[in-house]
Amino acid sequence: MRTIVSLLLLTVVMSSCSLDYRIDRQEDRLIGRWVFDRAFYKDNGALFRENIYNEYAGDVIEFYPNFEAVYDDASRRFTYWGEWEIFAQRGGGSGDDDTEFFLDMYFYDDRGFERFSYIGEVKRLSRNVLRIEAYDRFGEYTFRLERIY
Repeated sequence: MRTIVSLLLLTVVMSSCSLDYRIDRQEDRLIGRWVFDRAFYKDNGALFRENIYNEYAGDVIEFYPNFEAVYDDASRRFTYWGEWEIFAQRGGGSGDDDTEFFLDMYFYDDRGFERFSYIGEVKRLSRNVLRIEAYDRFGEYTFRLERIY
């Protein structure tokens, strides 16, 4: 009985450590400057999504290691400061492939008021490509960003 409890405890500890490690890896990949490459919006209940790239053309997000971020809005010629965090959640399966990553970003104006936020799921994060699905009350955004070197 004691061995079973010890094995169970060890399994829980090791699985939580591996999830923390995977979050750290995702955070390391995210740090840097990203430019919007594609942007779409789909209203709740709509069949098709709308291309809204023209609203994000030239916009850049820079993620810093201290969980701060800067959003350069090219059309408004304004820079918003903000903060970000990555979360992970294991799916119903038994493999590591079932882990989902979520990215929360909050951006503020120069007076400290929240101007906008994106709360969504990271669909792909590599060294060069970031794809996010973010949601609001009315629908779903899909963003594809590319790293700027």
